[in-house]
This record gives sequence, C-alpha cells and structure tokens, in this order.
Amino acid sequence: MNIDITEKISQIEEEIRKTPYHKGTEHHIGKLKARAAKLKEEVIQKRLKSSGGGSSQGYAIKKTGDASVVLVGPPSVGKSTLINQFTNADSKVAAYDFTTIGVIPGMMDYRGAKIQILDVPGIITGAAQGKGRGKEVLSVVRTADLIIIMIDNKSIAKIEEIKNELNQFGIRLDQLKPKVIINKQSSGGIKATTNVRLSHFSLDTVKEIAPEFKIRNGEIVIKEDISLDQLIDSFMGNCCYLPYLVVFNKADLLNKSEIQDSSYLFVSAIKGFGLKKLKEKIWEKLDLMRLYLKPEKGEPDFNHPLIVKNNLSLRIILEKINFEDKELIKKAKIYGPGAKFPDQEVSLSFIPQDETIVSFLF
Repeated sequence: MNIDITEKISQIEEEIRKTPYHKGTEHHIGKLKARAAKLKEEVIQKRLKSSGGGSSQGYAIKKTGDASVVLVGPPSVGKSTLINQFTNADSKVAAYDFTTIGVIPGMMDYRGAKIQILDVPGIITGAAQGKGRGKEVLSVVRTADLIIIMIDNKSIAKIEEIKNELNQFGIRLDQLKPKVIINKQSSGGIKATTNVRLSHFSLDTVKEIAPEFKIRNGEIVIKEDISLDQLIDSFMGNCCYLPYLVVFNKADLLNKSEIQDSSYLFVSAIKGFGLKKLKEKIWEKLDLMRLYLKPEKGEPDFNHPLIVKNNLSLRIILEKINFEDKELIKKAKIYGPGAKFPDQEVSLSFIPQDETIVSFLF
C-alpha cells in the first residue's frame, strides 16, 4: 500500500472531524470530502491492479440466472451450509475459519426463477484495504442484486464492521442512487440548479466541489434533498446501490426469548429452520415477479414464467424478450391478476402484476 496516500487520507479525515460543520465551513468540508474520496478510490484501484483486478482463479464468476445473491459475513457462520441447503452447490463445510477460499456458485429454483447464490470467503476487518483477499471478494459482491449479511450469536458485533467495509468499497446498502444529473460541457462554467430545498449544502458548495472532480464546465441538476456524502458519491460515479438482509444463523442454539429482534431474520441452516421465510424474503428484496406468456390463440405457459422486476411497463418488458418482429407489437391482452376482465386489451404502457397472463398482439 502507498503509505503516503493513506497518511493523506488520515490527515484529511482528521481535519474533517475537527472542523465544525456550518455555512462558513461548508465549502471547505465539501472539498476535503471530495479529496478523501478520490484518494480512497486511488488506493482501491492500485490494490485491484496488484491483485490482478479480482480475476484470480475462483473469483471470475459469470453472472447467470434471473438474479444473483451473495452471502457475506465473518468466517464460519454457516454460509456454506446455507448455500448447500438452497442450491446444487457443493461448498465445503467445516468448523474452522476460511473453509471457503474461492467463490462457490449455486442455483436456487424458486417460483420459477433461477436465482444464483454465491458463497464467498468470510469478510473480515480490513477487507476494503485488501486484507484476506478482501478486494476480490468485495468485487464479486458489487456484481450481485442482493447482499445477505450472515452472522451467528458469536458475531453480532461484526455487522457494523461488515457494513463499514462494504461502504468503504462503494457499496451503499438499501439506498437508492441520488437523483443528480451531471452534464459536462466544453464551456460556460458551472451551473448548479435544483427544484427542491437543500438542507445539507448550498448550490455554491456544488460549484466549489465540481472542479475537484475536473468538472469546470457543465450543468448539475439536483432533484432531491441529499447529503454532502451523497453529492460526493454522485460526482465519483463509482458506487453501487444494493438491497440487503441480515440473517442470524444457528437460531437452533438460541432460546425463544432471544429470537425477537426484528432487525434479523433468524434461521438454522443445518436444521432447516426459517429457510422458507428466508426464500420469501429474498424474492421480496429482489423485487421480482412472474409473467405467463400466452400465444394469441394458445394456452399460457405456466411452467416457464418470465421473471422480471416489479413495476415495469409491458413496453420495457418486451424490450428484454427475444421476440421475432417485436417492433410490430403495439398492444396486448391480459388475464388474471391486474386484469379488470378476461381478454382485456391494454396498451404497452400497462404495468402488470405478479402472475399476470400476457398475450402480445401484432
């Protein structure tokens, strides 16, 4: 690691901590946060290059199926046991740390969906800085659609450490990408606008920070009240925003009074306790639904549902389907959930529900 860079980051973060935040220091703190973010990214990129960019054997996993879920957590909390329960994977199980030394993929069949589940080596403190092959592991985590943080009764205190490691690596849990549009231009200076009241910084601060990211001409539009950190994330443009669950394994070792905290989903991978509920929760957090396609003069295919995200219009769904002459399709007929009556004709702007039957019409 380049010690000069880490020292600079520490110095900047110490100055941020010591500087009281108010309108008079807003610009200064914003610039400091921008510089720290750029230096951290520099450290990450150097580590990725030195480790082969996360392409070491066992880490180059092809993303397949309708969605992917990655199991993260400290060593020996039962991730391998869970993936073996859910999928066709063969992840080695043992009662000592770092049993899993590569990424183990498995495929879970649920409600007609193929959900890829990845078992990765245990995340430990310092993973974002490369400890324990942390960079390769976290690079795999970034490609997932859902993160499951798995702990047991011996590792509850590790939850915040894991979240911190993920955050340092640009993974934002249960957050949406900030509604910020940055259009670089060749001239005209910086123009910052918003249609909402900003509680955490001013538009002048936006103009002051932009040059730190080599933006000296352009239009920046902020469409929601975001924090200064979210503004920095928008300028960096390297964060991924993922849903997550905290799963408390080995619940069979707890008494009933201990299985009360609603922050966790309690399971016992080895005993099978809570796994049905966990599958339901995975489906819910992935925000998936099933559509059944029906030929205009045929029967619906209930055996092979089309798995898509919720709240998509038929037009967007059609774009994702390999459908001959689909550009000629202008409307559809729907049946079942979401239909006011059987054979209802709708436009492609219609948003179907889970298990809606759809017949696209030429």
